[in-house]
Amino acid sequence: MTLVNISICKWYNNAASPVLFFIDDFANVWVDTNGNGIVDLEEDWGYWKNHKNSSFRFLNEVVLNDFPNIKTTFFTPVGARVGMIENPQVKTVSKMINCDEETKAFFKSINDKENFEIAYHGTTHGKVGKTSSDFKQEWKLFKSIDEAVDTINKGKEIYKTVFGYYPKGGKYCGYEANEFSDESIARTDFLWWCRYYNRGLLNDKNHYIYSDDFNTVTSFDIKVFGKNEVIDIPSTVNGGLLTGIFNPNKKTLKGIAKIILKNYLLKKKLNEIEFLLKNNLVISIQEHISPARDDGRRQLPNIFDDKESLKFIFNYLKDKNVWYCTGTEVAEYYILRNNIKFIGINDNGFAIEYIGKRNLEKMIISIKIDRNNIMIIEPNSEIVFGDNGVFNIHVQDGLYKFVENSL
Repeated sequence: MTLVNISICKWYNNAASPVLFFIDDFANVWVDTNGNGIVDLEEDWGYWKNHKNSSFRFLNEVVLNDFPNIKTTFFTPVGARVGMIENPQVKTVSKMINCDEETKAFFKSINDKENFEIAYHGTTHGKVGKTSSDFKQEWKLFKSIDEAVDTINKGKEIYKTVFGYYPKGGKYCGYEANEFSDESIARTDFLWWCRYYNRGLLNDKNHYIYSDDFNTVTSFDIKVFGKNEVIDIPSTVNGGLLTGIFNPNKKTLKGIAKIILKNYLLKKKLNEIEFLLKNNLVISIQEHISPARDDGRRQLPNIFDDKESLKFIFNYLKDKNVWYCTGTEVAEYYILRNNIKFIGINDNGFAIEYIGKRNLEKMIISIKIDRNNIMIIEPNSEIVFGDNGVFNIHVQDGLYKFVENSL
């Protein structure tokens, strides 16, 4: 047997890109937009749990029903999420996610599922203003690092009362932050975070929610920030990418043109995703759980308006070489791949050393070997078969042995 060459795959199972589905504001909130005192479709943010007309049920029965491989990361304000304006005409019910045992059990049951994850999205989301444009996002309110850290720690304790452990990741409310924000996340020991709406940099380079990295390759890839290197996961795809094509205004010339040019426009829009696949970048699809707001405006993007767009995108990805994962899974893989050291590679096998500081749940790394006729016996005697030279192995102490695969 000749000496083998081993390389670490950028993504799990040598996928071209990881695919994440991000849904904001999954909270214990109901916005009664029509004022009839009944939870109607589109009004629920999570308050109505899995009952008829709940957004969670709509997500599963309408959006995700044909796509069991999709993994969803919800971003949840753990406290009583505020509205948008001081004197709303719309009635809203908003409570903490640990307000009672039934609510705690609902949110925990979701987080316990393999395809779902609930991440941190602040306590109240911010502070209302006289108008919606006066609304202040939560991380913009902090006047010191200590105030930011204290608020986050209180929020983390609420999260723990529901899920049994502290949140591993999260996102800035409205992607807005100030000079204390990044340090506040690093100091409160988050594994990963979403800082920017990276997709927006192509539309408005001066907008405050976009990073200062205007390179369309590096901006759509994972970065780290802070002294303890928090994983920074970009938001790269608007879930409503295709909504304008599927729901054109038939009364305008522009709308009529969209109907005539539908196939051409779909292909053009999907080039955004093709670019990410071609460059092995992150595909993270951004949505909101509900369009309902107490200021009468419609929250965009949202899973109701974008259901056809989302289903088309998910169908498009079905035959692509992608890895469906949560925020925590992609963050852990990134840390693992950057903290692996191979020891003593020879004809018979190799050893691996993990030199990272963080304890990881899934210590599985994908490696590519330039031989197709071998299998690997792990130190615990488990046999790992390759697929086109790609092996997904558990990182552990001891010798990994190469064995001829005669099957």
